[in-house]
Amino acid sequence: MIDKKLFETRLNRIINLYDDLDNLIETLPVKLPEGAKEQVKKIIFSNKEINDVIAGFKERRPPRLILVGRTGVGKSSLINAIFGKYIAKTSPVEIGTNRLSRFNYEIDGDILFEVIDTRGIAESTNDNETTAEEDFKNAIEDFDPDAVLFLSDATERARMDEDVDYIKKLYKEIGTEIPLVTVLTHVDDLEPSRIKEPEKYTSSKLRNIEDKKIQMENLLKNLNVACSSVIPVSTYIEWNKEDPHLLSIQEQQELTIEFDGRYNIGELIDFLENNIDFRASIYLMMTTRIDTAIRKISNLIINGFALASSTIALTPIPFSDIAILVPIQLILVIFIAYLSGSDIDKDTAKEFLLGIGGVGAIGYGLRTLAQQGGKFLNLVLPGAGSAVSSTLAFSGTYAIGKTAQAYYVDKKGKDELDTIMKKASEEGKEKAPE
Repeated sequence: MIDKKLFETRLNRIINLYDDLDNLIETLPVKLPEGAKEQVKKIIFSNKEINDVIAGFKERRPPRLILVGRTGVGKSSLINAIFGKYIAKTSPVEIGTNRLSRFNYEIDGDILFEVIDTRGIAESTNDNETTAEEDFKNAIEDFDPDAVLFLSDATERARMDEDVDYIKKLYKEIGTEIPLVTVLTHVDDLEPSRIKEPEKYTSSKLRNIEDKKIQMENLLKNLNVACSSVIPVSTYIEWNKEDPHLLSIQEQQELTIEFDGRYNIGELIDFLENNIDFRASIYLMMTTRIDTAIRKISNLIINGFALASSTIALTPIPFSDIAILVPIQLILVIFIAYLSGSDIDKDTAKEFLLGIGGVGAIGYGLRTLAQQGGKFLNLVLPGAGSAVSSTLAFSGTYAIGKTAQAYYVDKKGKDELDTIMKKASEEGKEKAPE
C-alpha cells in the first residue's frame, strides 16, 4: 500500500514539471520547428482541465464538512468508518455559538477533515439568543463547507419526518447549492439484525435497506428538499481493544479493526470525491484510497491532454500539427509514469510512444507518425497544414494515455498493449468533442 507522503512526492514531481514546462519541452527527444515550443506551451497552459488538475495538486486541502443529525446517530463513527481508523476529535475551534462545535479530525498531526458538528436535532434550548437556522447560516458563511452530511437513523422511522423537516428549514434559510448527502446510518440493525457481515446480508435485509432508502427519498421529495443523494451505510466496527473512547489519543490511533462490518462506505466516499471542491477531493482521495486516487487523477490528466490535443487541428500553424501533437503526448506519458511512481526519463517515454504508436497509429489515422517511425523524433518536421483531425487527435492522445495508464499504473504486459490501445482509441472517438 502506497503511503500518503510517497504519493505527495509523486504529485510534487508533476507540479515541478508543469511549472518548468519550458525546460521539459526543451529536453524532450524531439527537434521541434521554430515556434512549435511556444505553441505546445500555449495549448497546455490554456487547457482548463489540465490547469484545474495542477491547481488541485498545489492547493489540496482537507475537506470541510457540516454534520447534521440527532445525538447518537453515529457522526463520529462515520468519520472512523471513512478512514478505517479510530479518530478522536481534536483541536476544537471556537466559532461564536454554543450550538455548533468545530473540530479538526487528525492522525499523527495531519488534518483529515475539518468538521462542524451541529447540536443534535430537536435538542435546542429556549435560552439561546439565536435559532438553529441562524446558527447554521452563520456556520455556512464562516466555514464555507464543501458538503453537508445529513445523518438519519435508518431504524427510527417515526423521526425521519422530523429530521427531513429540520434539514428543509436549514437549507431554506441558507439559500445555497452546497452539496447535501443524506446518510442513513445503522442499516446493519435492520432485520435480520443478527447479520453484521455485509457480504452475508440476506436478500430480505438488502430489501429492507432499499425500502428505507426509498422512504427517505420520498420524504425529501415531498418536502421539496434538494438532496444530491441518499446513501445507506453501516459504520459498525469492532476494535481490538474494548472501550476505545476511554483510551488516550495515542492508544486510540494505534487501534486496529478486529471486525469490519462497514457497508456502502465506498459509495459515500465516491459521492464526496465527485461532488466537492476538487482541491478537497484530491486531499480526500490521498487520505482514504490512494490506489483509487491514482486511477482517478490519471483519468483526469488523460482527458485534459486529449482535449488539449483536439484543439491543434483548429489552430492555424506554419508546420505540421504532428510536431505539436507528439510533444504533448510525450509529456502525457511522463506525467502518467510519474503518477504511478515509475522513474522514467524522456528517452524511455519516447520509446514507449513509438512502441505503441508504431503499431497502433496505422489503424487510428495517425499515419504520419507511423510512417516516420524512429526517424520522426530526430528530425525537424517540415511542411504545413493539418495532419490529423480534431477527433483523431483527441482519440489518439486519449488512447496513448489509457495505454500508458495500463502499462505504468495497472502493470499490464507489453503484449497486451496493442489490444488496449485499439479499444481505448474507439472509446476516444466516442468521447471526442464534436
